[in-house]
Amino acid sequence: MLQKSRKITFILAIISAIIGVMLTVQLRSSLHPVHKESRSIAELRTTLQKELEKHKNLLADISKYNQLYYQYETSLSEDESISVMKEELARTRRMAGMVGMEGEGIVLDVVDAHTPEAPVADEHMPVPVVGDYTIDDEDLRWLVNILFANGAQAVSINGHRLIATTAIRNVGDVIQIDTRTIRAPYEIKALGEPEVLLSALKLEGVEDNFQLANKKVLAEKRDKLMISANNETRVIQFMKPVKQKGDS
Repeated sequence: MLQKSRKITFILAIISAIIGVMLTVQLRSSLHPVHKESRSIAELRTTLQKELEKHKNLLADISKYNQLYYQYETSLSEDESISVMKEELARTRRMAGMVGMEGEGIVLDVVDAHTPEAPVADEHMPVPVVGDYTIDDEDLRWLVNILFANGAQAVSINGHRLIATTAIRNVGDVIQIDTRTIRAPYEIKALGEPEVLLSALKLEGVEDNFQLANKKVLAEKRDKLMISANNETRVIQFMKPVKQKGDS
C-alpha cells in the first residue's frame, strides 16, 4: 500500500512539473509576443517594385562606368584618350545642368482640383473644410526626388532647371527655387523613360498626396521634350585648385 502511494505521488509530481513548464512557456510568450509582419501583399509588392527599380538603376550606372574605364584602358593613342575625356566632360556638363537636354519624358501639371459645392450648413453637423492643406516646399522636393530616384536625367519646375545644389524652400507664403519665386500652377518636366516615371509616381501615391491640398496632377507623356540649362550663377566658396610642385 505504501509503495502504491509513493508511485501515485511520483506520477503526480511529474504531471505537476510538466504543467509548471507549460505555464512558464505560456507566460513568457505572453510577455514577449512575436511580432508578425503586418504589411499587406500589395504593400510588399510595391516595396519590391521600388527596390527592383533602384537595382536596375544601379546596374546601369555600374555598366556605364565599367565601359568608361574600359575605354580609358584600351585607348591606343593620346588623341583617343583626349576624345574619351571630352565625351565624359560633355556628359558631366549635361548631368550638371550646364547645357540644355532633349529627349523623351513626361510633363506634370499640378493644378487646382474641382471644388465641390459646400453643403447646406446644419447647426448639428460641422461643415468639412475642403483644401485646407496647401502645397509647400517639402511636397515639391518629395516629387522631384521620386523622379530622380527612378532615372530622370533632368528635371525642371516652371522652367527652372534643377541641379544638385538647387534649393527648394518656403520663403514666407511663397516657394522659391534658389532665388527665384515660383507660383501655382506648377509645371514639372522630367526627361527619362515615361513608363518608368509614371509607374513610380503611381506607386508612391503622388496623386493621393496632392489631393489633400485639393490639387490634381495631370501627367502627359512626350516623345520629344526640351529642358533648358540652369542659368543660376555658381559661386565657389570653399575650394580652389591644388598647386602642383614647380607652379609659381
